[in-house]
Amino acid sequence: MSRQEQAERFLKDREAELRSVIENANDAYIGLDRDGIVREWNRQAETTFGWSAGEAIGRPLDALIIPAEMGELHRRGMARYLATGSATVLGKRLELPAVRKDGSGLTVEVRITALEVNGTTIFSAFLHDITERKTLEAQREYDTLHDALTGLLNRRALTESLPIAQARSRRTGKMLGVLFIDLDGFKAVNDTHGHEAGDKLLCEIARRLQSTVRKTDSVFRLAGDEFTVLLEDMTATYPDARAVAKKIIEQLSVPVDLCGRAATVGASIGIAIFTPSSNVSAADLIKEADYWMYEAKKAGRGRVMPDKTVQESRTT
Repeated sequence: MSRQEQAERFLKDREAELRSVIENANDAYIGLDRDGIVREWNRQAETTFGWSAGEAIGRPLDALIIPAEMGELHRRGMARYLATGSATVLGKRLELPAVRKDGSGLTVEVRITALEVNGTTIFSAFLHDITERKTLEAQREYDTLHDALTGLLNRRALTESLPIAQARSRRTGKMLGVLFIDLDGFKAVNDTHGHEAGDKLLCEIARRLQSTVRKTDSVFRLAGDEFTVLLEDMTATYPDARAVAKKIIEQLSVPVDLCGRAATVGASIGIAIFTPSSNVSAADLIKEADYWMYEAKKAGRGRVMPDKTVQESRTT
């Protein structure tokens, strides 16, 4: 065998080895020509996207795995690269949405490379399904910001949301209010009916709070039987907030059926108002609402503080 024949044999063996590696890779591999037509589609691509190699090869990639709303963006990007050599996605590790043959969505981590082979441009892409990982990440993020029992936003969510709401208030010129709510008589219900019934009661309270306020408002469970409502885009100050607070007290005072036994709780509510010109911090705003909640309890429970009389005395 001549040296040339040996070299040719080596290149063929090397090519076969590389093809075998790609075909059996753990990541999906897709090869495209300059027109975006699939020319290579390995076994993992078949598994990941549901299309067999026979079905995929010869078809444009945007007809296979690219979401319909992103198809035009994909085509423009390829055309721009071929015309100018400029690309925003090549050589980078990206997380992108994709779609399977059955129409279900997934998220893939993808790295695309452009190559010049025999005077023409081809595109090589390795894709890894990260849907499960992204789902777990989203669940962990959800859990850090939501109360496990009621599904409401939690204290951490409040500390993150309130400064953003304050900034929005300064930008829009609209006021916001913080209602600090503490249930009256919850401990007695919990002691009489048991913790399971108490949990059921808290879930019902959470549902009523959400149904009472506007969609643009936010409800938080801080701990135990303490809740907070964040009222945004207010045109008035205390009158608006007091009207919402009284409506909440009315809704929460309706008896709750706990396995055939009626339980009734009330609520004491403190109000703090933030105006666009105010420099009060988020923490101090919560403290003020908390202070007025305790004043409401001392005033006889089932009350909203500051009431109109107190508010007028504070402003004169």
